[in-house]
Amino acid sequence: MNLAVFLLGMALASLLGLGRGSMRRYLVAAALGLLVATPTFPVVEAVGYLSRETLGPTLLALLPLTPHLALVPLGALLALLLAHFGGRAAGVGGVLGGGLALASLLVFLQGPAHLVRLKPLPGLMEGVVALSLLVPFALLAVWRRKQAGLWLPLGVALALSTFAWLNSPQAHTYFPRMEGYYKLILPAEPGTEEKLVAAYNQGLEKLNRVREEIGLPPLKPIRDLTGLNEGRLPQEVAQAGYRLLQPQSTAYGNVALLLFLGVMMGSGIWLLFRPKLAQPDDLRTGLVLALVAASVFPAFDATEFDLGKLVKGWPFLVNFLDRAWPPNLAQPQSGIYPLQSVASEMLLTLEIALVGTLLAALFALPTSFLAARNLTFQNPLLRVLFYLMRGFYNVDRGVDTLILALILVAAVGLGPFAGVLAMAIHSLADLGKLYSEAIENVDKGPIEALESVGASGSNVLRWAILPQVLPLFVSYTLYRFEINFRVSIVLGLVGAGGIGFFIKGAMDAGHYDQMVIGIIAIVIVVNLIDFASSWLRSRLV
Repeated sequence: MNLAVFLLGMALASLLGLGRGSMRRYLVAAALGLLVATPTFPVVEAVGYLSRETLGPTLLALLPLTPHLALVPLGALLALLLAHFGGRAAGVGGVLGGGLALASLLVFLQGPAHLVRLKPLPGLMEGVVALSLLVPFALLAVWRRKQAGLWLPLGVALALSTFAWLNSPQAHTYFPRMEGYYKLILPAEPGTEEKLVAAYNQGLEKLNRVREEIGLPPLKPIRDLTGLNEGRLPQEVAQAGYRLLQPQSTAYGNVALLLFLGVMMGSGIWLLFRPKLAQPDDLRTGLVLALVAASVFPAFDATEFDLGKLVKGWPFLVNFLDRAWPPNLAQPQSGIYPLQSVASEMLLTLEIALVGTLLAALFALPTSFLAARNLTFQNPLLRVLFYLMRGFYNVDRGVDTLILALILVAAVGLGPFAGVLAMAIHSLADLGKLYSEAIENVDKGPIEALESVGASGSNVLRWAILPQVLPLFVSYTLYRFEINFRVSIVLGLVGAGGIGFFIKGAMDAGHYDQMVIGIIAIVIVVNLIDFASSWLRSRLV
């Protein structure tokens, strides 16, 4: 498995090299990715008594236990250093640094499970959070050097106050996991494992009597902690701060490190034979690629992305298709007419989207002029209204339509009225922002011409601004109607009426042959709306 991931990285580098682009940027990206993954990505698992006690130590946390793992970041640093010189020197750095790092990592991953102890590092995560707040102020100080004396002290003050508060008992009440979150992995004291095994075997008779009373099979004595049932430590051992480190367990950090190493060595090999595959901006481009890759790996892990689950669930999909086809259009003998219900609910869905979009447009049209920067910058009162309106738009857009629907269903009850209100409230902010940006981008020539002859503000609005923005307003409103139609389908799932409500009811009852009619109707109507809306927008803009 480990070698397969590494070879996948090599193959990826080979494919990239066929494009004859800069290979040095991929070498730099892989090396920077290794440096980012070393302190942040979990590499293996360290289990305790309960599943929630399982830890994913990073490569940096494992250094006190296995110092040779330092060759991984050192190999990346060597590759970066030689990449600066370019040519074959960069290739040597990629191959040599990647080879040292790969050998060190594989030796560790093939090792046996053993007992380790944890040493929390208090204040580390608190410091990371505080520093992250300082970064925007530091960037502002670099960008606006004349105001650096303002931004830097402000950022330092915010970071220090945040760090002090996060280390207080009050903060630990709100964020209990932050205290001592980052833990170093240290070897257990000599003789500790033998004592724990002896204590475990001595209490085994009493434990088996309890297990027998509740119908569980008895446990056998063990020779070492690796022989524990299901690989879990005894409760008293875990509570004492020990964990069972399992190097051969799989974590996404392990996959990321091996993939980065494969790309780094593959890029290095390309540079050995084609040293001119480089560009002047490789460091900057490699940094961007490394940051993107470093954000993708944790995202896949957090979402539990696993194609194996789809393979296991394939029989359910086959069963669903068998039960959903052919569609059950009507059952006159039972008084059930699904096709008629779908037509009625689809019409209701269109009406929900239409009314919600219309209400949003009616309120967004006048408020968008107050949110346009070019119409409010000369008057202090209008400038205040500008910030208030933009703030309202941002807050409103931050609350999803589905959340609004759930709240409004509780307030006004089930039915389409809640869906219309939720859609109108959220669409108001979206349309208002689009309208205001269209107003800000109007041609200033007609405005200045009317103002030069003494025209009033209403006449400037009527004859200089509205003719330019109305086609865009109509286009944006039509596009929002398309979105709202799709949203109204989802709103039906939470009781706001429409075709979504019909589909949810059919699924809950197991009538898949009726539900599929709703799905087919949605596909047809979505395409019709899309074609019609695109044709209208092409005529208007």
